Amino acid sequence: MSSYQRKTPLKNDCSIEKTLLLISGKWKPAILSELLKRNLRLKDIQEGLPEASKRALTQQLKEMIEDSLIQKKDFNQYPKKTEYSITPLGNKLTPVFKALTEFGDQL
Repeated sequence: MSSYQRKTPLKNDCSIEKTLLLISGKWKPAILSELLKRNLRLKDIQEGLPEASKRALTQQLKEMIEDSLIQKKDFNQYPKKTEYSITPLGNKLTPVFKALTEFGDQL
């Protein structure tokens, strides 16, 4: 595979901490929230998060791919088309994000 190395190692002794490490990052919650609704191209993600650099988005997307939360599909066409989508594991975050939304709405 790639030479990707996670900056923060996962701890195996706390399920909550493991989950938070997987979904934390400046842009991961926003990206995951949208991918739980629909597939996106990098261009779509950039348009939704204009303050994020392409490098930061790409790094966080790579981390989520390595963590099996999302997948990347390259279409064999010209011009090149790449699309990101949620995986079955990532889809299990739906109730987590729903609960976070409901909590945030109360603040």
